[in-house]
Amino acid sequence: MNTAQKLLFLGILFFLKPSLGSSQTRDKYLFSNKIFNLQFLYNYHRLGGDYAKTFGDYSSVGFGGMLKTKNNWVLSGEGNFLFGSDIRATSILDQLVTSGGYISSASGNPGNYKVNMRGLSFYLQGGRVFAWNKKNMNSGILLKGGIGFLQHKIGINLNEKNIPQLDENYAKGYDRLSNGVSFNQFIGYNHQSVNRLINFYAGIEFMQAQTFNRRGFNYDEMKEDKGVKLDQSVSFRFGWMIPIYMNTKDENEFQFK
Repeated sequence: MNTAQKLLFLGILFFLKPSLGSSQTRDKYLFSNKIFNLQFLYNYHRLGGDYAKTFGDYSSVGFGGMLKTKNNWVLSGEGNFLFGSDIRATSILDQLVTSGGYISSASGNPGNYKVNMRGLSFYLQGGRVFAWNKKNMNSGILLKGGIGFLQHKIGINLNEKNIPQLDENYAKGYDRLSNGVSFNQFIGYNHQSVNRLINFYAGIEFMQAQTFNRRGFNYDEMKEDKGVKLDQSVSFRFGWMIPIYMNTKDENEFQFK
């Protein structure tokens, strides 16, 4: 290679170097990690359908895991504990109330009890994160839906075990224990910070379930209850996530497709 050719070659490298560096600066952000997130969940539920005939608004807390692939597909599983104090089926214990306006204990004094809402749910879900910020392709709009199991009942809690008409066996005739298959859909924002310290998602979740009264007979109505119920809710959901990055190789190996 003569002197002129060497100078030409060095000149080409000189002009290409800035553009190559600029390309790498842009491209290094165009990736998404494979992440497994531990989830701590909270929902506030507004009810509809047959659900709203028995209960008012309630809350739930849960725990689960969510796997996000390099292509931003997500697969998650979770379990939730449901709880509330707003019972709309207020007449279920009316036939047990004495002329004095209370439910009597074994000693004849007013019984000490309370009623509330208790339940649980489990779901498997799939969906995707739709990223728009090239500097953080792990974050974006999260859409997912799933199938699971819903169970709920009217909890009848005796502070003292001295109300025989509401003991463990008789309470089953009033508690409306129901369960069945459930479906849910979520839309919201999923955030996984670049420094990995702030990771959460928040949005709106919709739920529809077909449930059956598993007791089969309501003492207060003195009739069988075997029909299917349509339980519905719309809830605000917040999930705090602890991420486990499952692949931390060079960013350029994870070009987002």
